[in-house]
Amino acid sequence: MSLLNLLQGVEMADTFRADGKIYVVVAVITLITIGLIAYLFSLDRKITKLEKEIKK
Repeated sequence: MSLLNLLQGVEMADTFRADGKIYVVVAVITLITIGLIAYLFSLDRKITKLEKEIKK
């Protein structure tokens, strides 16, 4: 990654921060992360239940 690309990335973040859009980006990333974690817990519970049924 070149220095020019790095500086452009920082400029974009500064623009988002100045426009207040950085909060939208953070909120979307947070919601996606929470959704993935909830899905994984749900999947784990279902798999555990199936494993218990197989052992019986």
